[in-house]
Parts: sequence; structure tokens; C-alpha cells
Amino acid sequence: RFQLTLFNFYSPPDFEEPKNIFMIIFLFLLSFLWHFMYDWFPCVLTSIFFPVNESIWEHMKIIFYCLFIGSVLEKKGNNYYLNILVKPLVGVLFYLIIFIPLYLIFGESMFISISLMLFTYIIMELLGIKISKQEELNIKALPIIIIILISILFSILTFYPLHNFLFFDSVKLGYGILK
Repeated sequence: RFQLTLFNFYSPPDFEEPKNIFMIIFLFLLSFLWHFMYDWFPCVLTSIFFPVNESIWEHMKIIFYCLFIGSVLEKKGNNYYLNILVKPLVGVLFYLIIFIPLYLIFGESMFISISLMLFTYIIMELLGIKISKQEELNIKALPIIIIILISILFSILTFYPLHNFLFFDSVKLGYGILK
């Protein structure tokens, strides 16, 4: 029977191997590279996967795709396909739930953003350990379909952003792809 709640770590999973720590470091470093890819290679293809401006929403691409790549690379335990869906999706939601109140109170803070990103990666690595230790679920296609749909949503909202604070680039003072 599969039971999983985000904070239901009655006995907190250990970082069993150094590779868990290395994955967190890898994700953290990959995030910095991810942040600048569109600036270095501006085109339609890079705009789909990398942030095109300094809005909160565009930065969710960093967390989502870095956690996705990290989950794909971590072929460990049970529920591999569930892991490649849950970690990126929950990671973005977890980040936003904590970040938005802090942003509304303190405004933009690079220290808060980067610290929270690292904390998110740590929590998602623990979540991944928990998922991989659960009984194997026979779902493979559904997580892949959902990942593709989320990627399409990121793409659409890059080119047609909503006009609210999540999508507003406070540096260039606009929405979407700005020159």
C-alpha cells in the first residue's frame, strides 16, 4: 500500500549515500547555469526551458527543470516515473508557498531566493528518497504525460504571460520575452 504525505517523515529518511548530497550540490550549481542560458543563447528553443526574464514565474523553470533532470539521473529505488513527476511539481509548489509570503513582506531578496531554492532541493531529495522506498506503483505513462503538459504550460506562459505580479519582471519592467 502506497502512503505518502509531504511532511510525513516519522523517521526522517537519511541521506543514505554521498550521492544524495552530491545531487543537491549538482542541482544547486545547475540552477546558476540554468539561470543564464537564455541570456547566452536567446532563441525560441531556449526560451521554452530557461527563464527569459526576472519574474517569479520564469524562475520556476529553474526549479522545475533542474529537479526534473536530477530525478531522471537518479535511477534509484522504486517509483522512478513517479519521482520524475512529483519532485519537480512539488518542488515548484513548495517554493512558491514559502516564497510568495516572504516576497510580499520583504520584496525581492536574492538571499531569500537562493536560500529557499537550496532548502527546496534538500526537501525534494528527502521526498525522493521516501518515494523510492515505497511499494512500486505500475504507473509510467501518466507522469510522462503530465511532465509534457507542464512543459507546454511553461512554454505558453512564456510567450503569453498573465499580467500579475508572478509574471512581472521588476528589472526590465514588463512581461514575457523582453529585449
